[in-house]
Amino acid sequence: MEDEFSRLAFTFREIRIVNLAKEGLTNKEISILLQIEVSTVKCHRRNIMKKLGLKGKSEFVKYLLLKIPNI
Repeated sequence: MEDEFSRLAFTFREIRIVNLAKEGLTNKEISILLQIEVSTVKCHRRNIMKKLGLKGKSEFVKYLLLKIPNI
């Protein structure tokens, strides 16, 4: 059975950011690793949260821990 996350249309970059966030990296650490601005990481995270219908950082973290498969 396909899970909710895999049915949504995420970009490659969004998937990469989700994986790094799930590993516990901060926005700044992700930006350094991916060689992009912190504001770009924040924009991607906002887009991810919008697609998932999440309304805050705590909901995002909870979702990462409980529902995101290792992709």
